[in-house]
Amino acid sequence: MNFISIITEPAIIIITSIFICFVFMVLVNYTKIEKNLGAVYKFLQSLNKKEISYRFNQLDEYMNGNSYTSISWEDMKKALIFPDKIFSASQNTNADYKPEIYLTVDASYFFNEESLINTKLNYRFIQTMPTILTGLGPFFTFLKMAMAFTAVDLSYNAAESSLNALIANIQVAALCSVFAVGYSLLFMFLEKTLYNVKCKKYYIAIQKEFIRLFDICTSEQFLIDLVKESKNQTHSNELYLKSMPENLASAVVKSMGEITTPYLENILYSLNKLNENFGKNGGNGDVVDKLF
Repeated sequence: MNFISIITEPAIIIITSIFICFVFMVLVNYTKIEKNLGAVYKFLQSLNKKEISYRFNQLDEYMNGNSYTSISWEDMKKALIFPDKIFSASQNTNADYKPEIYLTVDASYFFNEESLINTKLNYRFIQTMPTILTGLGPFFTFLKMAMAFTAVDLSYNAAESSLNALIANIQVAALCSVFAVGYSLLFMFLEKTLYNVKCKKYYIAIQKEFIRLFDICTSEQFLIDLVKESKNQTHSNELYLKSMPENLASAVVKSMGEITTPYLENILYSLNKLNENFGKNGGNGDVVDKLF
């Protein structure tokens, strides 16, 4: 039995065809994932940590518009601590800049292998493909052997040729298992290689980009900072309330000096002018009496 006759056996052709279909299916799916995750990675690379608050709306629109990241991004936004003010890159370019948006949970919790890859394809079916290929081996082996035994003719004239055909069929049946197991091992190797080259490197790169863009502030640290800020505000309010009477008195004195005193001086000046006018007219007596 030569090699050509072996590979042209229907059972081996079927096993080979299924193997090729599985490899093609995995290649198409992983290439699609590589294209989408690669685009997300390039977009994240274009962002700068100092501009993340300023360009957050752009980031939000892009992540929501990508079907591979929309769900994970919505979950991640719930773990972000947003600033009270929108960051302006033109006003904060010094070396002491501190990021204004913090992440309370590690980005790998949202953007991981399960959310970015496994949920975007039938990964469980891909994992069962080697088992399917392995199972085809015994199936066709026993099928071929059953067909071979049913064709055995032990009559005197045909016994020798029938036994030769049986041995040949048993050899083919055994080769069905060999091909099936070999294809299964080869498929697992190709699948893992394609996964690492096309998928794994991108979801890990996306995690690193989010770590670069958002500093992590745990919930405990956020509560501690909140308590500190509350104490500082309380102390400031106490000082302000204590200084309020002094400030009010100073404001009243200042108001008297700047507004009331010049007004009274103008009144006295006007009265003196009236007194002079009455004196020039030869009048005697009190100025106020003359007015009435």
